[in-house]
Amino acid sequence: MPIACTFVHRDQFLKGVREVFSLFITNDTVERFLSCILIIRNSKTLLTGGYGSGKNTFVEIAARTFFGTDLAIVRCHQELTTLDILWNVNIQRTLDGKIGAIMPRPLISASFKYLNEIQRLNTQCQNALLGILTDRVASFSDATEQIPDYVCILDRNPHDIGTVGIVKALLDRIDFHLDLPYLGMEDTTKLLRIKFGGKQKEDLRELATPVLDTHRMDEIWRDVEKVSVPLEVVMKLSMISILLRKCIKVDKSITSAKFRLQCEGCPYSGEVCNKLEMPLGHRWTDSTIKLAKACAWRDGKNEVDFSDILWSLPRTIPHRLDLKRNLFLKFANETEWVEQELMENIEAKLSLWDEALSLFSKAIEGEQEASASLAKLREKCLAVRELHTWASSRETDVAKLPE
Repeated sequence: MPIACTFVHRDQFLKGVREVFSLFITNDTVERFLSCILIIRNSKTLLTGGYGSGKNTFVEIAARTFFGTDLAIVRCHQELTTLDILWNVNIQRTLDGKIGAIMPRPLISASFKYLNEIQRLNTQCQNALLGILTDRVASFSDATEQIPDYVCILDRNPHDIGTVGIVKALLDRIDFHLDLPYLGMEDTTKLLRIKFGGKQKEDLRELATPVLDTHRMDEIWRDVEKVSVPLEVVMKLSMISILLRKCIKVDKSITSAKFRLQCEGCPYSGEVCNKLEMPLGHRWTDSTIKLAKACAWRDGKNEVDFSDILWSLPRTIPHRLDLKRNLFLKFANETEWVEQELMENIEAKLSLWDEALSLFSKAIEGEQEASASLAKLREKCLAVRELHTWASSRETDVAKLPE
């Protein structure tokens, strides 16, 4: 039996959320997302927005509210080296052979990490971040540091000129992404009234006050991880992954960059796989479940439902996509494609998937009629085809299904 959540510090957390978003004005969807990423252990979130969209303001208000002073900030530019962001080297101590010549900088030790304008950071530093953010270990010379649990937020301006960009290996390891829009008239009015009306503070970061701390946030992280994910939800998420990964003609993950797949004549040419230059790997599914768990916990639920998964997809998939260029004649960015085309495609398949999963559970028990009915559905959807292949496998065993 799964261990039930205790919802430890949830009331205090929600109080902190209200305080943060009384200063950082945004819409309900953005508020929900930005509050959820804070309660996911070792989460990495990329915020994309233009100048003055409030990225920096949100990060510093949220950090002070939930982590106090346990914050590391790196203002990125091309001239920074790995020593500038990760290690402090005392030259004199090094020459004298003394202990403590190499000490970790705050980016290694802090529980809230913020990399401002990450696209300006050179490739060498970005590659060094991979070890920090994924392996959670940092090494230099004979110094090695274990990275404590953390929340990391990176941001970028999509219109910044003359920058390096984000290397793909790092981008794929970023869990979540949000396009932060500019405020409309109503929210702009609210913001101006806060700054120059009642609060009389142009820099709203100065108004943030601590509500929780790193120790209590760690207790929240542990509790969020107790949220359970039913098998049916996992199965449907796996079916979505097939839509974004599977090709019946060739394994696209190992093709040459010069290879050009011809989709004409494929019975599944209408599927979303036809819109991708490259298939998506596995990391986005892990990120999706983590975000869905945080959403459920925030809402006071012990268990994820599929609506939590659907809500999470536009935050875990877009930054990892490599879409065909002609799609950008219709869609402004990858997020828009996910929200409109991909989500519409998934929602149109849900009744078919419910039927297929019902038949699958009977087929693996050996019911021939269910297996035959599932076979008839396989041509309707690439994911159902894969489900039928699984059910038909001689190795299929009920005992092999996860609990």
